[in-house]
Amino acid sequence: MKKPLKIAVIILAIVLVVIVAVSVLIKSFLTEERARALVMETVEKSLHRKTVIGAVNVSLFRGIVVRDFEIRERDAESVFFTTKEFVLAYQFLPLLAGKLVIDQLSLSNAEIHVKVHPDGTYNFSDMAKTEKPEEREYGKESASGLPVALNVKAITVENANLFYADAAGKVPKAEVILNAALKITGHSANALSSSGSFDILLAEALLTDGNKSLKNIRTTARYNIDVDLAAKQLAIRAIDLDVLKIPVTISGTVNYASPTAYNLAVRVPDYSLSQIPQDLPLAFLPRGMTFGGNVSLLLNVSKKPDEASAPQFDGHIRMNRASCAFKNMNLVLDGTVKLTPEAILLEGLKLVASQNAADISGSVKNYREYPDVNVSVRSKFIVLDHLLAPASAGSKEAAGPGKDEKSSQAKTEPGPMDLKLKVNATLDIDKTRYKGISITGFRSRYELKDNVFTVPYLKGNTLSGAFALKGAVNLAQKGTTYDMKADLQGIRVEDIINAFVPKAKGMLSGTLSGRAALNGVGTLPVNIKRNLKGSGQFTISNGALKNAELVTGLLAVLGLKEMKEIPIEKANSAFTVSGGIINLKTLIGSKDLAIDEKGTIGMDEKLDLGVVVRVSDRLAPKPVSQSSVANFLSGEKGWTSVPLKVGGTLSKPSYGIDTKAVGRKVSEGLQKKAGEELRNILQKDRKPSAAGEEDKSANRKSLIRDIFGR
Repeated sequence: MKKPLKIAVIILAIVLVVIVAVSVLIKSFLTEERARALVMETVEKSLHRKTVIGAVNVSLFRGIVVRDFEIRERDAESVFFTTKEFVLAYQFLPLLAGKLVIDQLSLSNAEIHVKVHPDGTYNFSDMAKTEKPEEREYGKESASGLPVALNVKAITVENANLFYADAAGKVPKAEVILNAALKITGHSANALSSSGSFDILLAEALLTDGNKSLKNIRTTARYNIDVDLAAKQLAIRAIDLDVLKIPVTISGTVNYASPTAYNLAVRVPDYSLSQIPQDLPLAFLPRGMTFGGNVSLLLNVSKKPDEASAPQFDGHIRMNRASCAFKNMNLVLDGTVKLTPEAILLEGLKLVASQNAADISGSVKNYREYPDVNVSVRSKFIVLDHLLAPASAGSKEAAGPGKDEKSSQAKTEPGPMDLKLKVNATLDIDKTRYKGISITGFRSRYELKDNVFTVPYLKGNTLSGAFALKGAVNLAQKGTTYDMKADLQGIRVEDIINAFVPKAKGMLSGTLSGRAALNGVGTLPVNIKRNLKGSGQFTISNGALKNAELVTGLLAVLGLKEMKEIPIEKANSAFTVSGGIINLKTLIGSKDLAIDEKGTIGMDEKLDLGVVVRVSDRLAPKPVSQSSVANFLSGEKGWTSVPLKVGGTLSKPSYGIDTKAVGRKVSEGLQKKAGEELRNILQKDRKPSAAGEEDKSANRKSLIRDIFGR
């Protein structure tokens, strides 16, 4: 055997002998019973909880290895904390001198069961009592019979699972997996430094509705801090977080003495919003929503060492082409939102929505207590069709008034509301378009104060005319109360009907002017109909009524079937609304036809109208018979007046001659013979007929022929 090899063998043998000897020495000094007593004493005195240990081994190289360790809850039965294994590493040299110095803690495969009791307290709330902890010194033996010093400089956590159950109902269930590596360095008795990393995985958490859950949300953290134990101050060099791949950096100082004070800076560098769909759980986002652009954040948060003082915020959020796209909508936002202790400031914000652009400026003062919002929106051109979703095919109109009222009665009115908010907003649009209608000079203002939403003005120019609206809604009342006024000047009515009431397309044309005032209470259709009150006046000029059931039926009953429309040179209408009834008074005039209409239209579409139709001699020629009723209905310039009664509904109107009115008119100048003739005629119309509707129709036609000589 060569000499170097012999030396190596001898050295190896010596090392083995030393290891065996030291192991025997340690085993005899640090027995399993002593180690078990040491762990149980330390934990139970610190946490005031019963502990259970499966096995304890003392290893020369690993340290004190504790297996199947449990910390019970207050009832000594339920498990709060359990781990398959944790290791207390000790320093070797002090052990040779009969002293135990523990400087490292390693923990693996642990479970922590956090519970919230129905009263809101946690199952660990009483573990840390405000008693002064015992200080261990070299030479002072513990119950285990060992002089112990705890000088932990490194902590390692591997596969720690946290289970969360909330009996108070805020968060039903959650499971968190934690991996951590921590290092602690003592510079002096009162100065420590610590650095390390965390890897936190939210494996699953049920949301409060119990139907949706969050899964596999990972957060990583790296930190580097200094601790001044004497001053109770934390100096955060850096905390680097990665939350859903959003990089967040925190730095600053924290004084954890009572009251707490801090000064922290939170930074998010340019974050690409395109990562959001793949990172954010679908529980928070609808499918198909995508994001783009970048966002950066700088936020300073501070609090003075005063119990009464509130945190102060100062910083900004910058958006660079930050976008959100969903279905046919695409929003892009540029600009800066500044945050000061006094206000949130909107600076140079530009919003682009589906090819529409607007500049936004304003502020939110007193945002932490009673926000005071002042916002101004300015745009050169907006196409509202791109922003407003089309109405669904299945509207409440199709259900009919009866069904609508029945469903409404089953619901309750909202409110009253108490909004801790004040708003003052303006909207200026040079030109806009909606449903083919162009509006220029659109200007509006909105206010919210003391739970009353007010529109001081909303005006614009459109369809060769102008409109102006104003009103108020009191949100502090149950169901809300409202009061509105409208003013229209020179509006082409056919364009309004074509755009908003396509079913009535082509029924009415002309230039509309007028004003109306309406008020009421309620948001449900049945309550709107019941409580709506108001009045108004309107005029229509240079137009016509046509293609409507009400019009064609009226012309038919007058024997004027050859006419396809009722021309309108000028129409004046006044109305009042109360108790679900519209009281209407309308006068329509044209070259050869005039209509004087009085009566009611119900919110349920029921008609009860008295209509006097005046027809010129061009449409109603002189009758051949001198005894004709038409001779007694003729007025100035040969015009014939026909009184009618209109009933039924708007969709299915019914018509008839007002025979009483005809009789009164004729009787004024009726001679005895003519009177007898008229009574015979009228008696025929009133006489019941066994033939039913056909006889009634025949009698009506007979009277019409006698009036108009046809």
